[in-house]
Amino acid sequence: KDLSFNVGVNYSNYRNEVVKTNGNPATLYPGFSNLRLPTGTVSYTQQGRPLASFYGFTTDGIFQTDKEASEYLPQFGGAYNKAGFFKFKDTNGDGKIDNSDIGLIGSPHPKFMLGLNLGVTYKGFQLDLMGQGVFGNKIFNYVRYWTDFPTFAGNRSRFVYENSWRPGKTDATAPIFGIKEQFSSLPSNYYLEDGSYFRMTNVQLTYNLPKLITSKIGLGNCAVYVQGQNLATFTKYTGLDPEVNLRNYNAGSDRMLGVDEGTYPAYRGLLMGLRLGF
Repeated sequence: KDLSFNVGVNYSNYRNEVVKTNGNPATLYPGFSNLRLPTGTVSYTQQGRPLASFYGFTTDGIFQTDKEASEYLPQFGGAYNKAGFFKFKDTNGDGKIDNSDIGLIGSPHPKFMLGLNLGVTYKGFQLDLMGQGVFGNKIFNYVRYWTDFPTFAGNRSRFVYENSWRPGKTDATAPIFGIKEQFSSLPSNYYLEDGSYFRMTNVQLTYNLPKLITSKIGLGNCAVYVQGQNLATFTKYTGLDPEVNLRNYNAGSDRMLGVDEGTYPAYRGLLMGLRLGF
């Protein structure tokens, strides 16, 4: 009889499709562009597809030997058919790999969103939890351009140190690390990651002093609480924060969804408080 609780869950989803632009289904409206990537643009809005969809090459593994590479379709004339380089798919079926093979590789739109509110009370103790998350969306991790490829001087990620291709490393997931190698940094599904997450946005534990005690010291009520904000985020995303914001909020910004340029992560805070009533 001293225990009570309440649970609130909310679920929502949506489906996004651009029904019509200028009447030409082939017209592409750039979203995230003017980036340092070789093609400069990673998302487009196109009739018949979701707003701000990701476009790029589709990888099909890494060449393990020069012989394997030479037997594959010519990539940009054959200059990038070498061991350790990405193998890109011939998505348009013309027997070669070039910019015409850039196509749809993912969507920034989640399949569904979830919210949770939980309250538990036992005698003088009260625990409140709030959480929220999104599931099924992709994030274009642009930060990997700086950490995974030799584009500028500076440190590189530990991931590249441990996972870049070298002779005999057949399980490599990153291409060979070459000083002047720019081919592998082309926009592709290598940059795409699962952006799903669930975050405990607020956790608060409160102790309410019994009325017998508060009345003796002249108080109507007295509560002591500890509150944690953003204490835990459950995600497979490797960036700083899966809750990626828009670059800006002016006209056309809705075509710039889901690209992580180094989003500053949500802070984690711990608060302690005393609440008095007279």
